[in-house]
Amino acid sequence: MASLKVCETQYHKLSSAERLRTILESTEAGTWEWNFQTGELTLSERWAEIIGYTLEELSPVSIETWLQVAHPDDLVRSDEAIKRHCSGLDDVYRCDVRMKHKQGHWVWVRDCGRIATYTSDHKPEWITGTHIDITDRVNTINELEKVRNELNSIIDSVPAAIFKSELNDHEGFNYISQQIEHITGYGTHCVSQNSAWWLEQIHAQDREAMQAEFNHWQSKGAVGVCKYNYRFRHQQGHYVWLSEHLQRVKKPVLFDSEKELIVGSIFDKSESISLNARMDALAQIIPGMLYQFVLTESRSWHLLYASEGIKRVFELTPEQAIRSPTIMLSKIAHEDRETLLDAIINSAKELEDLQCEFKVVLGDSHKWLFAHAIPERQSNGDIMWTGMMIDITERKQLELRLREESTTDPLTGLYNRRYFFEQLNVKLSQSEREQQPLSLIILDLDFFKQINDQYGHDCGDTVLKTVSQAILSVMRKYDVVARIGGEEFSIILPNTPLQYGMNVAEKVREQIQNTCISHHDLDLHITATLGVASTEQTGESIDALFKLADNCLYQGKDQTRNCVISPMQPLTQPSN
Repeated sequence: MASLKVCETQYHKLSSAERLRTILESTEAGTWEWNFQTGELTLSERWAEIIGYTLEELSPVSIETWLQVAHPDDLVRSDEAIKRHCSGLDDVYRCDVRMKHKQGHWVWVRDCGRIATYTSDHKPEWITGTHIDITDRVNTINELEKVRNELNSIIDSVPAAIFKSELNDHEGFNYISQQIEHITGYGTHCVSQNSAWWLEQIHAQDREAMQAEFNHWQSKGAVGVCKYNYRFRHQQGHYVWLSEHLQRVKKPVLFDSEKELIVGSIFDKSESISLNARMDALAQIIPGMLYQFVLTESRSWHLLYASEGIKRVFELTPEQAIRSPTIMLSKIAHEDRETLLDAIINSAKELEDLQCEFKVVLGDSHKWLFAHAIPERQSNGDIMWTGMMIDITERKQLELRLREESTTDPLTGLYNRRYFFEQLNVKLSQSEREQQPLSLIILDLDFFKQINDQYGHDCGDTVLKTVSQAILSVMRKYDVVARIGGEEFSIILPNTPLQYGMNVAEKVREQIQNTCISHHDLDLHITATLGVASTEQTGESIDALFKLADNCLYQGKDQTRNCVISPMQPLTQPSN
């Protein structure tokens, strides 16, 4: 206490000016003195520190110093505040202004002052004041205002009524957002002022179950979220399906009440429930399944709904598919998965209907499905499809059979002449695009007419079928083999230069020559003459390529037969 008395005695010895200086320094306020008549300006060291300078860096100080650092927009308000004070309208000059910091950002200060002296003709002379840094306070207020506006915007825009209620008196609402009027037709005042009234509007068949669910949630300590659906009588008299979610909130520290609160949301679920009911009804009569799935912005997908028809289509229950949709995807034939996924991505990109056919493999059997769905972009950016899959196995099998019949030779099983020229056109375009050579082989069986004349046409058919298999046995998977005439065949060799095409032709010639053809008691051998041409000589012209290969073939026919002829090697004699 002795030391305290000494300090107090020393402090009281200070002059009023010294005491005032001590007080100002403790507030960290910058001071200014301005001669209103001459423009002379005096600033404190703290004033300069607020904007990152030393007083020496700002010297010489004048009213121009203030004009250079103050925000132009705020100077207008500052001038108006000075005028009001000088005219006697305000006892004190006060204005919040921004000043440019040395590092480039703006600092908010509270600028306060008062006329200290007047001239002999009663005009304001010296005005003194302070600058207090309020940047943190302004930023905090702005942030809180932003958060409040965002929260209000969110609450007003969500398609649900947000409410607050006492935990043990859930019939009434302490607060409910304006969305309740869009959902029920009743205004917030009507709803929040009636406690038992809310329960009375709930359908009698749903009221007991809802109350039981709420009581059970309370009995378990109101842990987690309580959810239930019920029908609510709309202001216009009809019922709407509502989905209510509740969650307990701890009592704020400033509240004296011992009652805990719950917050929740009420959604209008009428459309969703109606849609599910319609989908379930339709699911019983269509030969497939109804479904809903969503693709998120991160490209993950989730199955939202699958009707009971999924059992017939994928041999899965709806629960299994929703829990693990990859099981459903794994049953789609491998060669069709990419096609389906590409169709989904394209539908999402263009927001156009999803339409795709694909094969589903179920054990040793398979079936064909057609998927059709309509996409809709959700408010969160996700895309949801609603559609159906139907079993088109019978139609697809018929289509494949007709396609096979229209593209293949019924006797040999090779491609027919029409399909051969279609594929030649496709492969030539691909060759040009990829800048890779393509070779073409045309072969004709030697003395085939004699076989027909001597042994009959059924023997001739056996020869054609056996030769076809012999040719296929030395072909690559992507080569195209076709019967283009009676005993005339053609082979398309993609990505094959002429030299390699000649090697393939020689293998074919040897394979045919070494093949024994059995017909009844006969064992026959036959040979073939082959012409080979390449786009290296003709370019990508179908007519030029075919004509060159055909000319080579007939050159061989006119010479020795059982040979391979090409523009590079005019004659290849068979080896003995």
